[in-house]
Amino acid sequence: MAQHSAGTGCPICQSKTKPKTLGKTSLGRSTSFDIVECQSCLTRYLSPLPSRSELKEVYLPHYYGGDWYKQRGWGSAFAKLELAGKPVGKFLDVGCGLGFFIEGVRQHSTWEVYGVEISKRAADFARNHLGLNVRQGELAELNFPEAFFDYIQVHNVLEHVRDPMTLLAECRRILKPDGVLGLRVPNGSVDSLDLLRFYRDRGEIPFSKSGHIFFFPPQTLLWMFEETGLEVRQSRTYGIRRGLASLGFWPRLKNWTRHYVLRPPTGQNGDSAIALSPNKNRPDFYYTYRLIRMKLRMLPGLRQFGLDFEIILQPKPSPALAAASPSHLDQ
Repeated sequence: MAQHSAGTGCPICQSKTKPKTLGKTSLGRSTSFDIVECQSCLTRYLSPLPSRSELKEVYLPHYYGGDWYKQRGWGSAFAKLELAGKPVGKFLDVGCGLGFFIEGVRQHSTWEVYGVEISKRAADFARNHLGLNVRQGELAELNFPEAFFDYIQVHNVLEHVRDPMTLLAECRRILKPDGVLGLRVPNGSVDSLDLLRFYRDRGEIPFSKSGHIFFFPPQTLLWMFEETGLEVRQSRTYGIRRGLASLGFWPRLKNWTRHYVLRPPTGQNGDSAIALSPNKNRPDFYYTYRLIRMKLRMLPGLRQFGLDFEIILQPKPSPALAAASPSHLDQ
């Protein structure tokens, strides 16, 4: 197994203090990484950071297409519940996969939809099969105009990218002053526990089934937002039972370790075609109901015992605008 050496500084807070090594993990295909924790900001991350070529091995064509009908259903539910009643604008989905979520948004709203996807095969599918405006690459490389989007969605992406701070800063740059950034990200303090437990208890390198590079604790997320010019409008916690199970406060499946057993290469490669799973043909109201149910089960705030966070952000006012705000004027 190829062994990687530790990096020279924290990719989040830039601390030069040597991070603490907690365990190991693999992204598959003979890779091995240390899981380390920054002693300054407490972010856990893979060391060294996976290269672009290593990440491409994670997001092969077989990674996509398994839940395409769900993505389209969630997109339609989002359009009906979150965008209805808002002035029509430009919507960007960062990490849009095959584009079915934004297809659902397009079908059930009059918003102008855009997508960004790192996988060339997935981006080509979205453009060629769905006729969507999807660009391939990392967001900061694509040069969208400043203050261009009304709503940017970054769902379960921040923990996958090599430079999360640059991603957040670019979202801030291309978001309108009154725009919204909808973020979903795991609670890294809990998300990393099962990988570390598997390694400690079995003495084997676990397979990272999620492919997460970073594991952010709640307090670090808040610092990251402040540093990149964003402020929290609303925050909620979900995945409560899964979080409690990882923490040992809720019964868990007896065979939970099977997901972390390192698998031999499947033979899939970058030349494979994207294959869609059979459509289950669920009606639109099914996903609307599921989204409402999910929201009702969320708890306000960033709770340490939950597995995932949903955070609604907005750009911080520029100093000039803040100085002119009535709250800053003499009474």
